[in-house]
Amino acid sequence: MIGGSAPVNASGGVPNYQHVFVIMMENTGFDSLIGNPNAPFTNEAASQFGLATNYFGVTHPSQPNYIAATAGITGNDSDNDETLAIPNIVDQVEGSGRTWKAYMQSYSLCNGVATAHACGNQLYERKHNPFITFADVQSNPARVANIVDFSQFSSDLASGNVANYVWVSPDQCHDMHGRGAPASDPCNFGDVQGLISTGDSFLQSTVNTITSSQTWQNSNSAIFIMWDEADFTGSGFMGFGDDRGCCDSPAGMGGGHVVSLVIASSNDNTRRSGAAFNHYSLLSTVQHAWNLGCLGFTCDTANVKPMSALTNDQ
Repeated sequence: MIGGSAPVNASGGVPNYQHVFVIMMENTGFDSLIGNPNAPFTNEAASQFGLATNYFGVTHPSQPNYIAATAGITGNDSDNDETLAIPNIVDQVEGSGRTWKAYMQSYSLCNGVATAHACGNQLYERKHNPFITFADVQSNPARVANIVDFSQFSSDLASGNVANYVWVSPDQCHDMHGRGAPASDPCNFGDVQGLISTGDSFLQSTVNTITSSQTWQNSNSAIFIMWDEADFTGSGFMGFGDDRGCCDSPAGMGGGHVVSLVIASSNDNTRRSGAAFNHYSLLSTVQHAWNLGCLGFTCDTANVKPMSALTNDQ
């Protein structure tokens, strides 16, 4: 059920959502998805709901983009395991009296080792879990307990036990990334179109689970879906051919042009924005919705704007 109206926060014109869902996909550029018959759900959502047509990853490789979306900086610009003692979205959400939960697909394969580098033959990767990177999460058992396996997602929605801020990271068989594996493995890096199809099906199932829930139908909430960075091509910065960026990305080292979708329970109109956005803009949008203040580059309000053209009712 999508429709109705939501109270708009005067700060940035973003509705004061009760629930925000963020789904981060992987390594697929805008042109590889829009118009691709192997991604029917993504294209239907892009034509029916909110689409940012000028959205970019912040940089390459993966992990800095996840940190950017949750802390407003990129960290050490690598996929190496790191612990960062920096303020982050968890601090802001909890400080506002709201709740958060992060669902990591295949995280259960780590057998309770929260800081594991990779589990299940690269199904789960720590680099796609920004929360365990933050020192004040990693060192706090109560906060670590908010990072759970994606298998809990459906039951939490069914029970109404839904946090205000919800993050979803699919595993590498379902986020369009893939893993190093023989060609017979459908998750291998080389099966690009198969990975796109599998990831698209994951998105359809996950979004349908959200929008069919009582939580969605009885609240003003939003789903943000984006891809961390553009395709790997073996050329350019760190092997990525598309290094375009915006909005305080490192000069000449942007993350490339990617799809960013916004589905709002209060607005089922088709919406487009050609404004320049990146993962800092995603974070800024959540911050404006809940009057959380700013972090890192989201404090640069001249260059980093909330995605209000895709979130408000106007």
